[in-house]
Amino acid sequence: MRLAIISDIHANIQALTRVLHKCDEIGADEIICLGDVIGYGGNPNECCELLRERCEVVLMGNHDAAVIGVMDTDYYYEAARKALYWTRGELSEENFRWLYSLPYSHLREDIDCAFFHAAPILPSAFYYVVRNEEAEALTRMKTGLLGHNFIGHSHLTTTYEYTGKRVKDVSGNYRCKAGARYLVNVGSVGQPRDRNPDSCFVLFDTETRQMAHVRIDYDIASAAARIRQVGLDEKFARRLAVGV
Repeated sequence: MRLAIISDIHANIQALTRVLHKCDEIGADEIICLGDVIGYGGNPNECCELLRERCEVVLMGNHDAAVIGVMDTDYYYEAARKALYWTRGELSEENFRWLYSLPYSHLREDIDCAFFHAAPILPSAFYYVVRNEEAEALTRMKTGLLGHNFIGHSHLTTTYEYTGKRVKDVSGNYRCKAGARYLVNVGSVGQPRDRNPDSCFVLFDTETRQMAHVRIDYDIASAAARIRQVGLDEKFARRLAVGV
């Protein structure tokens, strides 16, 4: 089975549409979204509706949680808070209720895969994993980590390999080793921050254990224009073109 794992859409319908089309082109059997459907971008309802139609599983991200009121918005800086409040006012009742229903994690022991928005330790706290030290901390977990663990939140594309108590950064395309466990930052569909503005998602083959980060360009100008049109902060539009 070929899994497409997407994350951090951030109400960018232009990017999401392109990524879903790419998933169809490459023959993905399932699409799983790790959250942050909304926030920063100008098309929250359209993204919610498309993901509800196309994804087998959608998780709750921190922006989703803040918009629906189950996370304190004081955690965010002013421009991000304004985007959250604007999004809250824009969401349809149906999409608001759908976001409220989303889980924080999804485990698939049949294929040895686990899915989270952020670090697997207390998923509702939305901790980052962006350095080896943070990845190493997870070796203390006795439960929760399966063979292949996919996370979003950081908008980066790092991959960590666990062999016993050792953790190694193995970022890039790879075939998993027998007996090792993996933690994969899948990148962002709608707001990449690894200095590459192209949308990013992960394609994972559950039979061959081959994993790849897939990059695809999209209409950045239209996504940025929509952000400006609805009056959100200019930096949310500007950063799309540089991937930071």
